[in-house]
Amino acid sequence: MMIENPMVLNNWHDKITEPESKKDFFGDEVMPTDDYVIDCGEVILIENLERYLKEQLGFEFSTGK
Repeated sequence: MMIENPMVLNNWHDKITEPESKKDFFGDEVMPTDDYVIDCGEVILIENLERYLKEQLGFEFSTGK
């Protein structure tokens, strides 16, 4: 008879030894497969880049005519 460890069965994680997930400037979780940029040590997901440029750096975007 094989007995499974309940911690494995319940997908238990040790929060003390498990590294905290990385967050971007706006608090969104950064996954290992995500694309991001780093500005002065701040991680910004690509999908948040335009927002960051507008709100934090004052960029203005326009379409050519």
